[in-house]
Amino acid sequence: MKRKPTRPPLKGGLDPIGPFHPSLVYAAVLLLDLIGLLLIILILLWIGDLVEDLIWPGGYEWIDF
Repeated sequence: MKRKPTRPPLKGGLDPIGPFHPSLVYAAVLLLDLIGLLLIILILLWIGDLVEDLIWPGGYEWIDF
């Protein structure tokens, strides 16, 4: 049984990831990580706002949820 020939590495020595250049895949992963971090921060701010409203109801709101 013959082995299927593989693609050669790119000029920088990195292997292609599917049909995409490795830098494009790394950028997409970084973007997903930043979106996840933003969601975590927003959830923590929302929980903090709820707790603040329970302790000190009324008053000036810095963050409007």
